[in-house]
Amino acid sequence: MLKTEVNNVNNIVAKKQIHSDEVVHLIQTAQKNTPILIDFDETIFLRNSTEEYLNSLRPRILGAILLSILSFLKPWNWLPSPIKGESSRDWLRVVVATIFFPWTLILWQWQAKQLALAYGNTTLIQAINQNYQANVIIATLGFDFIVRPIAKHLPIDVNDIDIIGCRFWKGVIDRFQGKLAMVTNKLGDEIVKHSIVITDSIQDLPLLSFVSKPCLIVWSEAKTVHAMDDVYIPFFYIERVKRKPGYFLKEILGNDLFCLILASSWLSSHPISHAISLTFLMLSFWCIYEVGYMENDLVSEKFEKKPVLSENYQRYKKRINLWQPWIWSAVFAIPGIILLESSQGMINDVLNTSLNTFQLQRIAIDSICWLALLIFVRLTYWIYNHLDKKTRVWIYPILQVCRYFGFLVLTATNVIGTMILVAQVISRWIIYMIYRYAQGNWSNSYKNIIQLLLCLIFGLLITAVTIGTHDTSILYSLQVCIIFIYCICRGRRLPLEIIRTARPIWQDHWGVQ
Repeated sequence: MLKTEVNNVNNIVAKKQIHSDEVVHLIQTAQKNTPILIDFDETIFLRNSTEEYLNSLRPRILGAILLSILSFLKPWNWLPSPIKGESSRDWLRVVVATIFFPWTLILWQWQAKQLALAYGNTTLIQAINQNYQANVIIATLGFDFIVRPIAKHLPIDVNDIDIIGCRFWKGVIDRFQGKLAMVTNKLGDEIVKHSIVITDSIQDLPLLSFVSKPCLIVWSEAKTVHAMDDVYIPFFYIERVKRKPGYFLKEILGNDLFCLILASSWLSSHPISHAISLTFLMLSFWCIYEVGYMENDLVSEKFEKKPVLSENYQRYKKRINLWQPWIWSAVFAIPGIILLESSQGMINDVLNTSLNTFQLQRIAIDSICWLALLIFVRLTYWIYNHLDKKTRVWIYPILQVCRYFGFLVLTATNVIGTMILVAQVISRWIIYMIYRYAQGNWSNSYKNIIQLLLCLIFGLLITAVTIGTHDTSILYSLQVCIIFIYCICRGRRLPLEIIRTARPIWQDHWGVQ
C-alpha cells in the first residue's frame, strides 16, 4: 500500500515538473487577470527565510544554545494532537526565538535587505520584470513578518506584490491547513484554479493539483543553510556527529562522572559541593577531549582511503573549531577549581570571606596542574589521531587513564576508588582491542559489555586486595556495595541476553553459512 502511494506521488511529481525556460515563458506571456502564485523559500528567494531569520539571532552563541536546547527537547511534540510534530517545528522555533531575542525584529530589517540582494532568483525576477502587467503573488508557508522585509528589497519592478504567508501567533494553524487552504481563503477558489503556480516543494502537491498551470521546479542555485550551523557549541559534535543523541548525558555524565563521584566525592567531608565541582571539571575536560573527536574526523577525511564518517559530518563540519573549546574549558574550570578547594577545606566560606594569599596560591597551583593535564590530553590525542589504527590500540589506554585518573591531579581517592577507575580503563581498552583487531559485530552490545567487564574486573581487584591484605571488611564497605549495584544495573541487559539466547549444542548455528 505504501509503495503504491509513493509511486502515485512520484508520477504526479513527474507530470508537474517543468524546465526553467518554460517557467520564464509562462511568466512573460501571462495575462493581467492570471495570478502567478510564486513560492518564496528556495524559489524566488534562493535560501530558506526561516533558517536565515534564526541565523540572525544575536548574540550568536546564545542563539545557537537556544536552538540546540529546542532541538534536544523537541517541544513541538508536546503540542495537542492535530498540530504536534515536525509541521509545527519551525513555528515554535521562530516564536520562542523572537520572545527571547525580541531585538531580532529590528535587526532583521537590515539583514533582510542584504539577503534579498544576495539571494534573489534573478531568472524569475528578470522574467517578472519583462511582463509589466504580471499579477504576482508570493504564497509561502514561511512567516509573513520574515518574508515581507526580504520581498520588499527584491529588485522586482512590478508594484503591489501581494504576500500570503503564515501569521506569527497563528502560524501553526496556517501550516496545519496548508498552502492550498491559505490561498483559497484569501483569493477564492475560482481565481486560484486559473492561476499559475511556481514552487519547488512537493508539499505543495494539493495546490499544484488544483490549479490549471502547475510548475514544479527545483532551482540548482537554491540551498538551505541551517541556522547557526557554523557556531561552535560544547559537546554538540559528540551528540550530533560522533555519537548517538543522549551519549553525553548517559555516558559522560551518567557513567564517567558518577563513577568519579563514587571514587572521590564519596570521601569528601562536603560531598555535594565536591560532586558539583567535579561536574564543572568534567565539562572542562570534555571540551578538550571533544577536540580529539573533531580532529579524528578531519584527519580521517584527509588521509584515509575509505574514511568512516558520520552522515552528519558534512553538515556540521563548519562547526568544528579547535581553539574555542579552550575558552569554554576555562569557563567551566574556574568555578570547578574554586568549589573543589572549598569542599576540601581550603576555602572555608567563599561567599563571606575574601580570599587570602594562601587560598589564591592553591587556586593558581590547581589551575596550572589542570591546564597541564588538558595540554597533555590534547597532545596525546593528536599523536593518537596521526598514527596508524593498529598502533592506536597502545595509545588508547593513555587517553583512558587521563579520562578517569586525570582528575586526581586535583582531588584524591582511596583503594576502592582506584580499583573502579582501573576497571573502567581496562574494560574500555579490551573493547577497543576487539574493535580494532576482531572487527566483530558487537556494536549493539557495546555499552552492556563494558559494564559487565567493569563489574568483573572490579570484583577481581576487590578480591585480590582482600586476599592480599587478609582484610574482609572491604567486602562489606557501603562504597563497594553501591559501586557493584551501579555496575550491575547498567550492565543487566547482557546477562539477560545471554540467558535468553542460550540453547543446546544441537541447535547451535555457529559458523553455519
